Order: sequence, then structure tokens, then C-alpha cells
Amino acid sequence: MQRKKINPWSLVAVLSAIGFCPLFTIAAVLFGIRALVDIKAKGDTRGIRLAWFAILFGSMVTGLWGGGMLWWNTNVRERMEYGPIDAIIQGQAGDVESFKIAFDISTTDEEASSFLATLHKRYGTLVSGELDQEIGEVEVEGHKLFLGMVPIEAELEYILKFSNRNDIRLTGKFELFETINEVSEFKNRFVWIRIDDKENGNLVYPASKTELLQDGK
Repeated sequence: MQRKKINPWSLVAVLSAIGFCPLFTIAAVLFGIRALVDIKAKGDTRGIRLAWFAILFGSMVTGLWGGGMLWWNTNVRERMEYGPIDAIIQGQAGDVESFKIAFDISTTDEEASSFLATLHKRYGTLVSGELDQEIGEVEVEGHKLFLGMVPIEAELEYILKFSNRNDIRLTGKFELFETINEVSEFKNRFVWIRIDDKENGNLVYPASKTELLQDGK
């Protein structure tokens, strides 16, 4: 008896599944289901195990990608977009500790409270803020990118709206990884922030970054 040929949909499903890209793994699940239907309907081909492998493996990889993207969006992307804003709002509300943990450098409660008090005295209470959308993308060298896509560190600019002023500009240095002795450590914190104020003078936190007060770099 001549052995049945492998169903082409099963082959396509398996090839898609081992591509590891979310688009391919989603397609693998669909192709696998199509293979099962085709094999059952026609009965002249084989490959049910291959189809099920594609469905299960494709579903697993797709789930891992989805979970990873959700974690990244919640823990990294949102911190880059709103980290200093949320920290200042929480700090001005009395939660100084939440303000401090947004930064990689440890400081005293007194230093953090002094910075927050100066902000309130000058501008009032922080109402909202956002990344400056007018800032174009800066070209980053390949070795300074995580997974070839995300900057290991970056200076981000924000526009803040306080109760007394709505045009305050803030610059912050975000550090995703820190490399020490050729070993990368996941940080996901801000190293410093600077309020750019030509009228009253720049404000920098932590105070140890005094060199940022003069040149703004």
C-alpha cells in the first residue's frame, strides 16, 4: 500500500511555527487548523501530528511574545514616557519614597523633599505632563541598542503643566542597562532630571549632578 503524502498545510504550519516571529507563529496556528480540516475532509494526506505540533508550539511562542510585550509596555515603555511625571506627582502628594525609587541614585529624604518643595514654590502642583513630541529621533550607535532596537540609555525631554505654569520643560536621563566591568545590569531607572528654567535657574535632581546646572548637557 502506497504511503500517503504529507499534507502541504501541515508543512507550511511547521515552517511558520519555527520562525519564532509573532506573525509567523499566529499563522502557524491558523495553518495547523487548516491542515487538520483538510486531512480529515480529503483523507488522502497525512500530517496530523505535524499540524498539532504547529498549533501547540505556535500558541506557546505567541503567548510568550504577547506576555513579553505586555511586560515591556507596562514596566519599561510607560516608565520612559511617564516616569518623572508620576514620580513628581507622587512626591508632591507626600509619597517621597515613590519619588526616590524612580531614580537609580540613592538620596536622602531631605534632598528629595527639598527638590519637591522648590518645584511647588516656583510652579505649584504638577497637574500633567508628556514627552515632547517635537523632538526628533536621535540616531544611536548599534552597540548602544538593546536587541538592536531600544537605546540602553537616552536623554528624554518632557513638557510639564503645573498649577501655576504650563510650559515647564524637563530633561531626564533614562538608563535601561548599566555596564560595569563588561557586565550589563538591568536598571530601568532615571539617573537624573533637570528642570530647564532660564528665568529662575535650572533645577537638578539629584543635587550631585551640579554640572548639569550650567551647560544643560
